[in-house]
Amino acid sequence: MGKWLLGIIILALITLFMSIIWPFSATQRSADMGQTIQTALNNNGYDFATVNMSGNVARLSGEAPTDTALSAAVALATNTKCEACESKDTWHEVASDLTVKKVAAVQPVRPYTFAATKSEDGRVVLDGYVRNEAERERVLREANVMFPNMVTDNTVKVAPGAPNDRWADVVAMNMSELKLLERGTLNMEDTQTVLRGLAADADVRDRINAMVTGLPTGYEGASNIAVPNAAAVNVGEVKSESICQTLFDDLKGDNKINFAYNKAGINGAQSYDLLNTLASAAKQCASFRIAVIGHTDSDGGDDYNQALSEARANSVAAYLADNGVALARLSAKGMGESTPIASNDTPEGKAQNRRIEFVVTQAN
Repeated sequence: MGKWLLGIIILALITLFMSIIWPFSATQRSADMGQTIQTALNNNGYDFATVNMSGNVARLSGEAPTDTALSAAVALATNTKCEACESKDTWHEVASDLTVKKVAAVQPVRPYTFAATKSEDGRVVLDGYVRNEAERERVLREANVMFPNMVTDNTVKVAPGAPNDRWADVVAMNMSELKLLERGTLNMEDTQTVLRGLAADADVRDRINAMVTGLPTGYEGASNIAVPNAAAVNVGEVKSESICQTLFDDLKGDNKINFAYNKAGINGAQSYDLLNTLASAAKQCASFRIAVIGHTDSDGGDDYNQALSEARANSVAAYLADNGVALARLSAKGMGESTPIASNDTPEGKAQNRRIEFVVTQAN
């Protein structure tokens, strides 16, 4: 009887011991497994996944960057062995609550543009878009080879929307010609490229003109290259409204179209040279209308200045028409003294206010 009772007591003690020790051991084992899986995920670049252990189930949560990364993280967690556990085995299960990060679609840039401007001191400013980082590095590298220590503003950005995979090739072709100019600008807009500027001689201009007619398939080139004491020989049609407007603004610059005192008659050889240059540009912008807008200073009455500004605008439009610009594409308008750009209190300010402006608009 004594032995039987002793056995019962020993069995009860063992049961009590196991009821205390086993849950603690199982909990520690589960925690060790979870820590091992988390460490494996972190060490392999899957730290977006967080492990939560419940018994023998490792539940993964978090946001994966891609479907591929999600699958790889689950596979790694499933195959990880518990190094801190006595069995050092894969005794666990994996449940995944991982999701894939939603990436907002990047809209293509429209229009897709690139610009390079070379000033008279040789400095070059770049701006615009390329397709990817490798293309950006290529464009900047080639620019710095062509213009050593002269690329002063690298604002080239990566964005989708290029016409095709020849975009960087066309950039390089045009920049190699820009290098030859005394000063100039390259504008690219979608499939169109336009080079304009000043060349030292006709040979440089002719070389550039040949290049813009031989661009890769799908691209169209145009050039407007001035040569001192030489008639304009422009190539191609400019099909971008913004580039046409910039072309007019650049060609006119600070140059003035002068008129006889208080009259509408155009005055001076420089005025006619400028108008000849602008007429040539207008013919390159054949898809657009050209509005000629006249302004006066404040001397004289309002009605008189209004009539004078209209007459001068009409004189300029008539000259452009006489030099090959379709009359249907031209309009003339006078603004009188209503829109000054400088003070009318000084002779210099009045001279600035007496001006002709050109506005390019889409033809109806």
